[in-house]
Amino acid sequence: MNLGDWWQENKRFAVITVSGLIVVVIGLMLIDKFYATDLRVNVGALVRTRNKLANDKLYSAEQLAALQADNKALVESTQRLESAVRFVPRELFRADAKQGAVGNKYFQVVSSVREDLLTLAGRAGMRLPEELGLPALSPTREPEIVRYLEGLDLVDRAVRMAHAANVERIDKLDIKLDPKLHSKDGVGAIERTRVELTLSGRPEPLVQFLLSTQEARDGGPLVLEKCEMAPARNKTDEATLELVLVAARLRENEPATTP
Repeated sequence: MNLGDWWQENKRFAVITVSGLIVVVIGLMLIDKFYATDLRVNVGALVRTRNKLANDKLYSAEQLAALQADNKALVESTQRLESAVRFVPRELFRADAKQGAVGNKYFQVVSSVREDLLTLAGRAGMRLPEELGLPALSPTREPEIVRYLEGLDLVDRAVRMAHAANVERIDKLDIKLDPKLHSKDGVGAIERTRVELTLSGRPEPLVQFLLSTQEARDGGPLVLEKCEMAPARNKTDEATLELVLVAARLRENEPATTP
């Protein structure tokens, strides 16, 4: 077969092949023109940086020891702060799968605590809302049940503190779950179950109650988000105390370590 016959039979293939080679050559020329210099500069910088890291001591042993000590102190400080903020429910108010359905435990705990607190308040002549801040319709979803139990734990502690301080009236009790509990974005670093209280009566017991919430006894100290005290409108010898207590849950992070 001569060249002319081959060309007639394969000219389409030959044209495509040659065109492809031309495109590749032009591409390589463009890359070399526009990017080769930057590539050489970046490669050179990378080599120099690697050599520097391999040969140079960026920190002395003393500086490294100081950094490690600072990091350890920060870790310990963070752990203390988390411990002070995180609410730890007492055993009675903890949901435990070993004890059966959490819904059943909710009814048992609510009934028992309500009877105890109402009896305690009745004997002392202290006004106390019978619902204890719980919703009229019992929660059915486990995350809500768990958090209402934690809120009830906070209510129980607060009511017993108020009783010990001889507070005359608890006019309002309301347990409110974090509004972002079921949000698709989550609650963030801190989840807050709030207990809103309004107390009234003679100022001295109210002040004593407020002080007791910050003492490390009888279930305290409690985390206060809001506190306002004002004279009663119609009685010159009485006052009203409004406060918001928080049962905080902290998002679990990876444990910090010393470098």
